Amino acid sequence: MPIVKLSTFALRKQGLKDFSKYSKALGMAKFYVYAFYDTEDAAKKPFYIGKGKSERCLDHIKYNDDSPKSERINHLLKTGNLGIDILRHGMDEATAKLVEATCIDLLGVGELTNKVRGSSSLMGRITLDELNHLLLKQETEIAPEHAGLAFLLNSTYKSGMSALALYEATRGVWAKVPKDENLQFAYATYGGLVMEVYEIQCWLKAGSQQYFTRELVIPPETNRSEFVGRIASPEIRELYVGKLIKKSRSHGSPFVKVGLAE
Repeated sequence: MPIVKLSTFALRKQGLKDFSKYSKALGMAKFYVYAFYDTEDAAKKPFYIGKGKSERCLDHIKYNDDSPKSERINHLLKTGNLGIDILRHGMDEATAKLVEATCIDLLGVGELTNKVRGSSSLMGRITLDELNHLLLKQETEIAPEHAGLAFLLNSTYKSGMSALALYEATRGVWAKVPKDENLQFAYATYGGLVMEVYEIQCWLKAGSQQYFTRELVIPPETNRSEFVGRIASPEIRELYVGKLIKKSRSHGSPFVKVGLAE
């Protein structure tokens, strides 16, 4: 079979289709400042910073020109590595101009494909997926067959943290954690939103497994626990990740049972 190369138009059309699911949340975000970056870059260093509202950040995919910015976007669309993060949102236009200019100043125009400097606690840098989840706030209930523990990571969750860091923040280390056999799933939550779902394989004494993203000093005599697990199946993740789960109040506890009949 001959090699088929997508045209720039086709690439942009496909790219816009992939990002169009964020249109509703972007419309709710008021003025925002956004960054384009290569998802293969672990540092997520932006190559373009802009401001706008509604679907402004997607306009760069819709409309082509001969700028270095468009060339970079075309390349990353082709490789599937185009990332768009929202640096700040919920602002008025004047504030957005100031934030945009500050971000460009910090990086320097020479480090970006921006032609100019730009015009002169909100949420920090978040991905489009996180913006979608944060603003749409779709509620869901945990089904009995997916009963488990919702871990409240409000003090440890950070936007952009790696999958390993999120797992290690969720799996330990917990005091007086219930280990009922019917609690087979662990829900990593932030602000009530499910960020990830894990299937619990077993519980161990805290410190039994090595942590690679956390520096923890766990005394040998500890009574705390940690679980060993794996990311839940795509079917289960589709049900809950990004959704706001209905749960009882935690009353100060860092976890709460979910999916159990009242």
